Amino acid sequence: MQSKSSAMSALSANKDVTVKRKPLVSLASFLMAISLGFCSLPVQAVSFGITPFPKGGENATPKDQTNAMKMCVDAGVTGIFYGGTWADLEPSKGSYQLTQLGKTLKYAPKLTRFLGVQVFDITTKNMPSDLTKSKLDSPKVVSRFGQLMARLKKTTGGNIAYFSIGNEADVYLAKHPKEVDSFMKFFALAKKEVVKTFPGCKVGITLRAENLLNGKEPSALAKQLLAESDVVMLNYYPMENYKPKKPQQIEKDMETLTKIADGKSIVFQEIGYPSSPRLGSSDKNQADFMELAFKELRKNSQVEFANFFALHDLTPAICDYLADHYTISSKNYRQVMQSLGLRRSSGKARGSWEVVKKGLAEKPAVKPEVTKPEDMPTDVAPGETLPPINQPVSPDAAGQTTPPAPPTKTTPDSAPAETPATPAKGDTEAKPDSTDVKPDSKTESKGDTETKTDADAKSEPAKEPAKEEAK
Repeated sequence: MQSKSSAMSALSANKDVTVKRKPLVSLASFLMAISLGFCSLPVQAVSFGITPFPKGGENATPKDQTNAMKMCVDAGVTGIFYGGTWADLEPSKGSYQLTQLGKTLKYAPKLTRFLGVQVFDITTKNMPSDLTKSKLDSPKVVSRFGQLMARLKKTTGGNIAYFSIGNEADVYLAKHPKEVDSFMKFFALAKKEVVKTFPGCKVGITLRAENLLNGKEPSALAKQLLAESDVVMLNYYPMENYKPKKPQQIEKDMETLTKIADGKSIVFQEIGYPSSPRLGSSDKNQADFMELAFKELRKNSQVEFANFFALHDLTPAICDYLADHYTISSKNYRQVMQSLGLRRSSGKARGSWEVVKKGLAEKPAVKPEVTKPEDMPTDVAPGETLPPINQPVSPDAAGQTTPPAPPTKTTPDSAPAETPATPAKGDTEAKPDSTDVKPDSKTESKGDTETKTDADAKSEPAKEPAKEEAK
């Protein structure tokens, strides 16, 4: 299934685009899920996250975004995924877009953190503008990837459990076989940079689970990608030709994926199930699937992480953008994308939302590891302070996911966003476009700064009263 990753892999892009001049959440772009909290029965300690896509899609307000984050926090998620293309994170040499990532992760120091840099995003290759014609395994590209890792370490403070290089890379490489050797050499070198930067981190390549199921034998390419990964990373939607199978299909699929994993741990970057009656599904089917998902994931000792997509449905405008970007003509695709939410785009909850909250309330057998003070993120804006380590923080204090709006027409292999800003002197963060809705920026050090715009200040949601934060 198409990556809804990283809210789907489209919400996977960390770019801003414009549809009727209203902000749009870039589908995988900010796959975030924050949380704390436990309760009663001992079960397998799987880290769960939810993509906090806000109600209203391109019409979402900063308050809607804040509320979406708060819902995920209150529900009790224990993991967080943040994904973006390399071109999103580093539009051009010396220009980085890491403010949102830093503001998101600094409020989740104790959660299981999963980062994704999507060199390949399903059907597109996404590199910084000056590297688009370079071979992936060239010394220049590998060196630049190492520099990006250093910046990510400074922004996140470290403590990264999983790292994905490529989103559904099997789909892209199957269509570009001549690039396989170059990518495999690059991955081996890039993996060393990740582990050097984030010791103990498990590195992999995210694959589309559908290509390993439905009676298909893993291709030689899939086996090669799986062999090089520390853990099996997947986007899982039990469908065929964009039509969902029965909810019970997850039982058989988990058995198959476990055998394919061959003893390796399994990490689900995305899991979802559409509820559209036009696809032969329903709200009940989605709720049944979510109930079975918790059961199957928790009883499988190889599963370590699972991110549900998504909190709210995607709107028709966003779905049209994705279909155009990924060159998908199927009407079923749009129906899938518009009905994956645990809640409707209007904000009304589906039955699956209550099922997920109940599933998250179960107590894991092992408590998440406590983050040491020295591991806390250092990417803090002027005047801000990090929250106490052992005290939950209101999501209103955290950064929000700002929906980018679908871009002007681009070539199939280009990233879905406007032309990145030209970096200022020195090593500076790219200045946000005036239409972006982003949290306040930060000053890092002399010669390496971000500039806060008037639009930034206006887009910031007001913090909740102290009383509310203490909840």
